[in-house]
Amino acid sequence: MTDKALRILVIKLRYLGDVLLTTPVFEALRLRFPDAYIAALVNRETEDMLTDNPAIDRIFTMERDIKLWPDLQKQRQLIRDIRSEKFDVAIDLTWNDRAAVLAKLSGARKRLSYLAGEKKLLHRSSLFTDLIKGEKNLHMVKKHLEMAKALQCASLPGKISLYWSEKDQRDADAILQDNSVSDNLPFVVMHPSSRALHKVWTAEGYAAVCDYLSEKHGLQTILICGKDEKELDGNRAVGELARTRPVNFGGKLSLKQTAVLLSRAVLFIGIDSGPMHMATAVNTPVVAIFGPSRSWRWGPWGEGHTVIQKEWPCVPCGRQGCEGKGRSRCLDELTVAEVIAVLDQQIEKIKAARGMKTGAKKP
Repeated sequence: MTDKALRILVIKLRYLGDVLLTTPVFEALRLRFPDAYIAALVNRETEDMLTDNPAIDRIFTMERDIKLWPDLQKQRQLIRDIRSEKFDVAIDLTWNDRAAVLAKLSGARKRLSYLAGEKKLLHRSSLFTDLIKGEKNLHMVKKHLEMAKALQCASLPGKISLYWSEKDQRDADAILQDNSVSDNLPFVVMHPSSRALHKVWTAEGYAAVCDYLSEKHGLQTILICGKDEKELDGNRAVGELARTRPVNFGGKLSLKQTAVLLSRAVLFIGIDSGPMHMATAVNTPVVAIFGPSRSWRWGPWGEGHTVIQKEWPCVPCGRQGCEGKGRSRCLDELTVAEVIAVLDQQIEKIKAARGMKTGAKKP
């Protein structure tokens, strides 16, 4: 491709963590095409994974409506807005039919996506000009970067990035101060809950870990989650079972405030989720507790992180629980002793790297 000022649209219609894992693509495109106009199209309420990113000029959001006519109106307006930008290139990182149609309707002359490994409803060859076969069994960051390679991006940044404003920083600082959380004593951020219960370890296990971190290592635990009732219930259960009463910020922080909190923590512990990826983006070490998910594809990206996952022949199965029951034996039968053994090793590494002593102020 020529080095003229291209207009590039990147489409990722997935969840928080999925969107965050696209950020190396935007940086690679910016390095290859410094004068390009680069935009993103993501689902509404995932855009904060990309806002304030200097590699991105504009973010379009896909908003759905449960009523047919209002939904059609919103989609029509979105397509108009996208077409008005006169994009030269559209890159689909979503790999589904909706994103494929939007790439086609964008009006971009060059449209890239992945070659489907399974039968799709639509014939992708009619919607895209370039279909990338790519390698199998790649982490999602590497899979995304295959698209950057297809556009002759020689520099492929391997780090995911997350940005926030000075206002986000001030607001987060105020919330932490109001809840008597400071950098004077190190703390751990724990994300124990999810709507997807097949990905969740036991509340009893997380509560025992909270107590162990406090009594053994002098570490305070802060619980986070979204505003979904299942997640809030999960956090409350952990807090009520733990003797040491962790601080519960469940449903109280914005995504940007959560990012600030994670950047202050000495460690993140929790499920495979968006906050887990956010922790890696702000350079906080992660101990991720995986069940049936494929950690080789969705695990914490980068160095210094650890995944706890049963080494059973059926793991990872990629299913939503055992026997269709919505719970996973590989998580329900994971013991506190197994988790603590990994945490001890990780915490010792963190202390050595930071020159910390238990209860010392985080540098």
